[in-house]
Amino acid sequence: MNERAHDRLFAGCGIAFVVLTLVGVVIATVGGKTHNLTISSTPTQIAHAVAKPAGTAVWIGAYLELLSVGAFLAFAVWACAKLGGGLLGAIGRAAATGYATVTIASLGVTAAIAYRAGHGMGVQLATALVTLNEAVYVTTWFMSVFFLLAAGALALTQTRRALGWSAIGVATLTLIGTAVSLENLGQMSGMLWFAWIVYASIAIARGKPAPAGAVAVAQSA
Repeated sequence: MNERAHDRLFAGCGIAFVVLTLVGVVIATVGGKTHNLTISSTPTQIAHAVAKPAGTAVWIGAYLELLSVGAFLAFAVWACAKLGGGLLGAIGRAAATGYATVTIASLGVTAAIAYRAGHGMGVQLATALVTLNEAVYVTTWFMSVFFLLAAGALALTQTRRALGWSAIGVATLTLIGTAVSLENLGQMSGMLWFAWIVYASIAIARGKPAPAGAVAVAQSA
């Protein structure tokens, strides 16, 4: 496999991560009530959601979300290597691994709630699991921030300003949104994270833009 095809493959992994995650969430949310539970859900809502077994759609959605984690890891390692690697690259890879680990933990708790639904799970246990899942899920936002800051700094060292500053900007907005409102701004920052992954996948696969001086010399020649 040549380098161009190699880059396209891993850029595709970044885009696949976003697509699989969003499609999985939509399928699971539409197909089952347990996927809609949050820390703001009332005891009545939780009791109603866990009263019946989870449908097949919940498991299809969870399956797609788990697959997305592998795609993200492949993208993240490739992106850090393409942007220069080194110490910042190692930090980025570690943050990506942490993000993947915490995401899988969150999906595991969600699956536990869905599995026990309809099998006599009490409201108190269900509420505890929902709260745990929300806490673990919020932790993924911080891991994404650490990855963005490392990737952004790497991009700036390669004079890729748009890629670098956009990563730092999304990281900053995520931190602010999480502090201000978990339910609104914090959730919205997740879409910025996905948008940046798609942008980075395309930008990195295209390669580093040639300096303006080099382009001018090439055209004059």
